[in-house]
Amino acid sequence: MNTAYVSPFINETNDYINQVKAVLAANGMAVQPFSFKTLASPRALGLFNKHNLILVHWLESRAFTEGRTGARVSLFGLLQVLVYLAVLAVARARFVYFVHDHAVHDLRGWRRSFSVGLIRCLSALADVRVVHDPSHCSTYRAVYLPHPLYQDRQPERLATVPGGQGVFRVGALGAVRPYKRIEHIAACWPEGPELVVRGRCDPAYEREIRSALASRGQAVRVDFQPGFLSREAFDAAMASLDALILPHASDSMLVSGAFFEAIGAVPFIIARETPFTRWASGQFAGVLTFTNDAEMLACVAEAQRRRDTLPPLAQQAQKANELFGLKACVAAYASALHP
Repeated sequence: MNTAYVSPFINETNDYINQVKAVLAANGMAVQPFSFKTLASPRALGLFNKHNLILVHWLESRAFTEGRTGARVSLFGLLQVLVYLAVLAVARARFVYFVHDHAVHDLRGWRRSFSVGLIRCLSALADVRVVHDPSHCSTYRAVYLPHPLYQDRQPERLATVPGGQGVFRVGALGAVRPYKRIEHIAACWPEGPELVVRGRCDPAYEREIRSALASRGQAVRVDFQPGFLSREAFDAAMASLDALILPHASDSMLVSGAFFEAIGAVPFIIARETPFTRWASGQFAGVLTFTNDAEMLACVAEAQRRRDTLPPLAQQAQKANELFGLKACVAAYASALHP
């Protein structure tokens, strides 16, 4: 049995890495961590077996620390990255690099350029580059693989879900980071619909968001509860929404994992326009895209108007199963990653 070494091996913020490991196991591969502990053990010998794989995600991010004023370089993290780069340069196992971002989030100036350089370096070393947005295959000379964070839906269970009633609820779920511009959305959010914000948040950024909310008064409905979301809490929050909003700055990330958490599970996804969300809006009636504040507010209003006339959620779920489901992921991984 061939081995797939995965970095990071554990991700406490969502199930992405667990899903990657599940897809690899379904393709008959033993899964091991690509970590310093592995490098210091006999398991490191497998890195020199050309039939094995090394799958790397977000390694460039280790060189930086998060912060509201912009992430800064971590010397210890940068040293880790350099060690991994040296190992990857001499390993014989095929190096598969997943390009998740154009640049590390929340960076500016030379730090952002440095993160872009790290991504280019990893891309150059890789034997196979992977993207979850098919429109960027040529940009990174990469293969497209479906995003494994999507959970297969059972359309028959969604067929009888009634139309929404009461206050129209739009949620921003997951890590509350500056690149999502939550404080800006709160500052222009309209009266009527409710904005629900859940996820861990840097204290300085939390203060900025609360300051924006304080200036709006009581007429605007914003439910902001920062803090870590368990899997159960995330699912419960998602189930209570009429729409998920994805306001992520498009100059850093290729796709949002939250899109795959939501598609087929909530009636609407309101997303900042990127090549991926523009493509998705042509696939799913419930995906609406915007490029500025006025268009965002128009999308919210349109979703409210279409709340009871949108085609059954089961239709979106069936399409999402075909495009991103476990069967699609297992088949795509087998085709792209097996020699």
